[in-house]
Amino acid sequence: MIARTLQGLLASSLVRFGLVAVAGLCVDLGTAWLLRSLMPLPLAAFFGFCVGAAFNYLLHERWTFGTRQASARRGSLYVLALLATLGTRVGSVALLERTALPDLAVLALATGVSFVVNYVLSRFLVFRPAPETPA
Repeated sequence: MIARTLQGLLASSLVRFGLVAVAGLCVDLGTAWLLRSLMPLPLAAFFGFCVGAAFNYLLHERWTFGTRQASARRGSLYVLALLATLGTRVGSVALLERTALPDLAVLALATGVSFVVNYVLSRFLVFRPAPETPA
């Protein structure tokens, strides 16, 4: 029963996307943490973000959306989707900080909004199924 429920959840690309996002965040922060003694922290954070993004892209190709083969086109679209996600996050924070919400709530809500934007862009733009060719 539990195995069937877990299998059903993992059939959802949204759940797989969330799991990859969490794993990518761990790679991102772990990389930055390991590099922090070798370089300035902002640079370590930049490299952590890049390594985490590459990790996410490859896992999304293989597991989340099952495209199975990396492509320069999807990689480029993924970078654009990340930039749009970042813009969404920053814009959401800028709008939400004008409310009476505490900072942590602002960050959490903005993260949620940007997660949805990233999923939608990834699912329907970056990793969209190839159109069927008529026979």
